[in-house]
Amino acid sequence: MSSTVATSARVSRRRLLRLASMGVMSSLVACAAPPATPEPTKAPTQPSQAQEVPSETPVSPTAAPKAAITIRFWNVWGAAREELMNQIIARFEEQNPDIKVQNLVQPFERREENLLTALASSDPPEVLMATRAELLKFADDGLIAPITEYVKAYNLDLGRFYDSEIGNMWWEGELYSMPMPTGGGITCLILINEDMFNAAGSTPVVPKTWSELEEVAKEFTELDPKGIVKIGAAVGTGAADFLAWLYCNNGSIYSEDLRQVTFASEEGVQTLEWMVRFTNEINGGVQNVIDFFAGPGEATEAQPWYNDKQLINFPNVSIFFHMKTYKPDMKWDMGPRPFNGANPNARSQGLAGEAFAWSYVLPKVLKPEVRDAAFKWVQKITYDDDGGCWFMQQQGRPSPLRECNQAQLYYDANIHWDKVLEALKTDVSVQIMPEHARVRDILNQGVQSAMFGEKTPAQALQDAAKEAQAVVDEYWSKRS
Repeated sequence: MSSTVATSARVSRRRLLRLASMGVMSSLVACAAPPATPEPTKAPTQPSQAQEVPSETPVSPTAAPKAAITIRFWNVWGAAREELMNQIIARFEEQNPDIKVQNLVQPFERREENLLTALASSDPPEVLMATRAELLKFADDGLIAPITEYVKAYNLDLGRFYDSEIGNMWWEGELYSMPMPTGGGITCLILINEDMFNAAGSTPVVPKTWSELEEVAKEFTELDPKGIVKIGAAVGTGAADFLAWLYCNNGSIYSEDLRQVTFASEEGVQTLEWMVRFTNEINGGVQNVIDFFAGPGEATEAQPWYNDKQLINFPNVSIFFHMKTYKPDMKWDMGPRPFNGANPNARSQGLAGEAFAWSYVLPKVLKPEVRDAAFKWVQKITYDDDGGCWFMQQQGRPSPLRECNQAQLYYDANIHWDKVLEALKTDVSVQIMPEHARVRDILNQGVQSAMFGEKTPAQALQDAAKEAQAVVDEYWSKRS
């Protein structure tokens, strides 16, 4: 391996923990050795899958040590997916008897804090599951190792991935992971419960525009003095929901060069005003919505969607696996997320990689032979047909690997599979910066201040944009 992979500037545990105590999100890690300054007017570029991996000294697979290497794998693949991952591990260990993998499922609660603490330690897990925003921050701070040399050494074909998916994994010309599952399919879908339409004697309809969504939601939402009894639709309460709707109103988060925040634009104000009005007039206020959906974050059979209490859902593509598990007899239909029909420039589109584009990162402090073994495991769960591809197929969930999604079993299990693939085509790969987690947290506070009536939507976004812009300016000033 090259010396750049084997050595790195290290960030002190004390400094990382001090940052964590300041309430910063998990991906905020102190910068020990700033990377080279980019062109002043351009955002750092991410190579497409067609670009050649940097031709540094190829990695020579390290000779197997006498004792088996243990890979501690931190991930959030709990519930029914834990057993699927255990099956992949069993196959992997049979193929690689010198490597053992510990499947360490982590809770969502305090996940970001725990990830930060682990990377701050001198003995982090060998493979950690991280969001795309976290990957960019850790890469920018020199805490994780790039895998470009491994991809070249093992002749891996990055063209197997969708451009938008593999594009999420680059920073400053280096590849830091391969994707699994898709970073797309997170915000582009709308599902309807046809059983509820039929029970009400109504013709099932998939709303295409915001106004159509309002009409259907009003018809099916039921309120009583205690709150919501049945809900037609909820447009959400935080930054993730706002951004999903913003991109269906021709809005954006940043300028193309990543130097300006743009979410407080006219399109942004229109979007948040619509969300607030929808929530107050149809659902009786944001607290009603929060109370109605209160419960565990992980999917369970107790959720309203599986009990004919929620007509319309805006899920990610993991929903198909959960529906098969909890209510396989449900009659349903789907389409792309509704757009603002009053805006001639708006269209339905989803965001790929803005939030939970999951990656699998390797800490730089690993010894070379351990990092070699860790990469083999990352390859198994992202690139190999009997690993990441199989894992997605068993869930009826699309893979970042193109050919994986053409398997007949998808069509056999999901009568709307063609619609799923069409919705995925609307996804756009959103370019974000290493400090995106901080910007997103600021935006989330702003959106919620508007939802709870503390500020007008316009004032909430203006205040959030001012604060977020300071974060962006600080980042670029340090880079230059």
